[in-house]
Amino acid sequence: MNYGSLASTGVTLTIGGIVLDQVWLIALAAGLVVMGAVVIRLGFRRGKTPRDI
Repeated sequence: MNYGSLASTGVTLTIGGIVLDQVWLIALAAGLVVMGAVVIRLGFRRGKTPRDI
């Protein structure tokens, strides 16, 4: 029996579980970045275009 293939399957399942378990954290961080960009655009730069510095 080839145990090397079983080890790689276990590693794949472990890494996949960690990644899928942390999706909510990645989504939360992306949402905060987008919200910050919108707040800056609408709050501090009201009436200015991206060309205005």
